[in-house]
Amino acid sequence: MTTTPDSVLIKRAATASIATATILLLAKVFAWSISDSSSVLSSLLDSLMDIAASVVNYFAIRYALMPADDDHPFGHTKAEGLAALIQSAFILGSATFLLLHVVDRLLHPQALTSLDESIAVMVFSVIMTSLLVAYQRWVYRKTRSLAIKADSAHYYGDILTSAAVVVALLAAYWDVNWLDPVVALGIALVLLYSVYGIVRDALEVLMDKAMPEDEEEELKALISACPGVRGFHDMKTRQAGAIQFIQIHLDLDGDQPLRSAHAIGNEVERAILARFPRAEIIVHHDPV
Repeated sequence: MTTTPDSVLIKRAATASIATATILLLAKVFAWSISDSSSVLSSLLDSLMDIAASVVNYFAIRYALMPADDDHPFGHTKAEGLAALIQSAFILGSATFLLLHVVDRLLHPQALTSLDESIAVMVFSVIMTSLLVAYQRWVYRKTRSLAIKADSAHYYGDILTSAAVVVALLAAYWDVNWLDPVVALGIALVLLYSVYGIVRDALEVLMDKAMPEDEEEELKALISACPGVRGFHDMKTRQAGAIQFIQIHLDLDGDQPLRSAHAIGNEVERAILARFPRAEIIVHHDPV
């Protein structure tokens, strides 16, 4: 497996995700065991799904970073899209289980115990998850890894849900016990919405969706600005994980030497790579 600065960052982010989720899961198991809170249980289940998703991410990322080979000449980057789909299945299962528990607790409300310890655990969860998300977002900006983006998205949701759990636990001090299952219901809905976003992004990669429109417009401007290019056509792009695949047909002076035509093509590639350094580019030289 080829080691690059990007691959090192992505692997470190994946490892940090697993470590953080494991620590938070253990803390929330303790909090739930002493409080019997539905909202704490919802956060606990979320952390359990985080671990499962992060482990899938870790191995998918390692596979996606493998260089192209004879069987996979375009690389293994779509493994990140498959990992994101598996993540969404974990999260959907968690949300479904949580909804069933919430319905039972709404029908049979009960008082909560050990509130101080539970609140301390959830505040700790907010702090730890915030640090992880900040690191993941920095890694994503550097690498454009879809798997890290998906991981960061549901950990960001964890920050909001953990904060909501703290509010529900504080409300229990004033015997507002109905807020606990209501917060758990809100968390379940947030989880379901995150499934939609992750599946959408994963399918875009797996279905070879083109690069974003604004990036394609920037790409067209870069090509047109290169000296010797009279035009271009049949431009095709797709995004796969951190890599952009770009194919273009350049319209070049048909009377110029082949060496000059290739020099223009090389200049176009350099201009594109300066803006999209991870791009895989195929240039066709068409005489006009």
